[in-house]
Amino acid sequence: MRFLPAARTVVGFAMVFYLCAAGWFFILVPWSSVWTEVVVPAAPWPLMRWLSRGAVRGALSGFGVLHFAVAAGWLAEAGRKR
Repeated sequence: MRFLPAARTVVGFAMVFYLCAAGWFFILVPWSSVWTEVVVPAAPWPLMRWLSRGAVRGALSGFGVLHFAVAAGWLAEAGRKR
């Protein structure tokens, strides 16, 4: 049972790393050339026009910011437990 806290710490840091990586992805990719040259043309025809709108890009970036907020909350909770 002594190894359980260490395993929880590793999993917690892995989740924080994932949330930060996904946050950067959702913040940066909708505004990059990858979005306009790869994602939008590969989408089904009815979604192409919708995905190229700035509001959709902004919503995805906001979703990325939400990932950072969740990661910060997890780190704050881990700091309070120690």
